[in-house]
Formats: sequence, C-alpha cells, structure tokens
Amino acid sequence: MVKPRTALHGLRVCEHGGNVERGKEGEVIDFSVNLNPYGPPDFISDTIKEAIKEINLYPDSECSELREKVAQKFGCEADEVLVGAGVSELIQLVVLSFVKNRVLMPKHTYGEYEVAARMMGAEAECIEMPALRIKPELIVEKMKPDDVVFICNPNNPTGQYLGKNEVEQIIEEAERVDALVVLDEAYVDFVSDAFSSHKFSTQNMIIFRSLTKSFAIPGVRIGYAISSKANIKEMRKIKVPWSVSVVAQKIGMAVIGVEGADFLAKTREKIGRSKGKIEKALGIHSDANFYIFDVGNAREVKKKLLKQGIQVRDCTSFGLLSHIRFSVRKDEENELLMDFLKGEL
Repeated sequence: MVKPRTALHGLRVCEHGGNVERGKEGEVIDFSVNLNPYGPPDFISDTIKEAIKEINLYPDSECSELREKVAQKFGCEADEVLVGAGVSELIQLVVLSFVKNRVLMPKHTYGEYEVAARMMGAEAECIEMPALRIKPELIVEKMKPDDVVFICNPNNPTGQYLGKNEVEQIIEEAERVDALVVLDEAYVDFVSDAFSSHKFSTQNMIIFRSLTKSFAIPGVRIGYAISSKANIKEMRKIKVPWSVSVVAQKIGMAVIGVEGADFLAKTREKIGRSKGKIEKALGIHSDANFYIFDVGNAREVKKKLLKQGIQVRDCTSFGLLSHIRFSVRKDEENELLMDFLKGEL
C-alpha cells in the first residue's frame, strides 16, 4: 500500500453544520446552517429550467459571463475575479498558490482554513481571541513575510464583524511585511452597514464571497474571489476545469442583479427584526445572521434539542466546548428554540 503524504497524518475531516439528524417527533428544524431562511428566491426556478437545456454541454471553464457580471457589480475588471465551486474551492486554490510556511487565523474560526494549511504541510498558527473577540493588533503583532492570514468577516462562529479601520490596520501591516490577507466575506450580505472592502485594491488581499448563504442555495456550489490580476492569474493556473457547473453559473448570473439585490434587501429587513427579538430574549449580540450561546455543555444541550426536533451546531470543533451556534430562522421557529434555551438558563 502506498503511504499517504506525511502532512496528512493526524488530519481530520472538518466538521460542518447541515448534517440533519432526525428527532423523535419527525422532521428537524435545522438551525445548524447559516442560510437565509427566506430562500431560495422564486425566480431561481425558471433559471434552473433554462439551465437544464444546456447540461449536454461542457460548462464555460472560465465562467466568463459571470466574472463580467461580478466585475460590473464591484467596479473592477473581469481579470480580477475568479469564480469557484463555493468558498471551499477558493480556500484550496489560495493555499495551493500562495502558502509557503505558515498560515495565521483566529483561534475560533472556520475549520477549513486549518485543514487546507496542514494539507500543504504548513504551520497553522491560531491567534488568541480574548473574550471571543478578534483583536487586529494581535494579528498585526504576529504577521511575518509570506504569511497567509485568513480572516472570516463576519467571523464564523462568533458573528463578529471587523469594520473598515480594523481591516485597514491588518492590510497595512500585510503590505509592510509582504504577507497575504484572505478576507472571507461569506456572510457579509447579512451585516448592516458593511463597508466596501474591495475598494482597498491591494496585491496583499484576496476577498471571498459566497452566494449559497445569501440565497439559501447550498446545493449549488458557487462563490467568487476578487483580487489583483496577478493573484487571480496564479489561482487560475491550478483551478480544476469545469468545477462550476452550467446550472451554478446560470444561477449565479440570476442572483447577481436587480432581482437578487431586491430579494436580499427584503429578507435582510426581516432577519434584522428577528435578530432584535432574539437579542432581547437571550441578551446576546451578533453582527451576522447567527449566534453563539454558552449553554454549559454543548453536546448535551444539542442532544436535548434533537429530541425536540431542533438541530443546532455544537461548537466543540471550534474549540468552544460550552457553546452552541444557531442561525436566525423564521420567527415561529426562533420562538421554539428561545423557549427551550431560556428554560436551560
């Protein structure tokens, strides 16, 4: 038997939400995934019907039309955009293209960053988060030449959003030492008054955006990266051909436009009202569409909730043994979860 690469020794498959389990009472209400509870939008159905007519053709491996549409949205050039099969593929492409010795990331964040780094045999250094907060000064303090720094903004699972001045502080240090900052904005569509990070326009930053969370289409793997032409060129060299299907490209084209923007505006308003109720009831805060909540024993509370037909994310894999993560769903569903959690306090 051929032995696997040494870098894979001890590496574990990253845990994710969305693995729906069944409770005793039937169907489970899934709070473990951070999706828009009002999606997918109705107009996507017609797009899928049209896309099916082209499944006998190879997809455009360059995603040319979609890249042009993203570029128009952000006021950049198509050569500064790369479309991938979700943020997961883009993480792999960044690591394969740019990681040399070390990756930096907050201590409690999305697990695929560490998996990708260790896959390459690189050191994955986690930066402390006092009071579960990302502190830009601690990131700046650690940064060295050639480092690749992953920052999920807003952060998964804590929901913290770094503002313009905080991100700028990190970017300036990356430019000074010549490191690369990857700003993963998978959930930024749910942030009120988010700043336009793409306007930083630097060789030392790559931005990720996902369409699956905002429009509740996780079955369609679609996301994109924005960066300098030079950075995108390197990632394109190793991107798997045809990784983004015909259907995914067509749906991407449909949601990046007037209808998609209108859908997001309406649902963001509804989610905002629901967040107000959750925060008042539980005394917690998040900048995103999900929360972490200290329940003492996350695994035990998750089991109890499953018996009630409710699934949440156990944050043990994030290094938070006493916390659960749950998304904002529709009010009647949120009420069920809040009633249970208030009873546990």
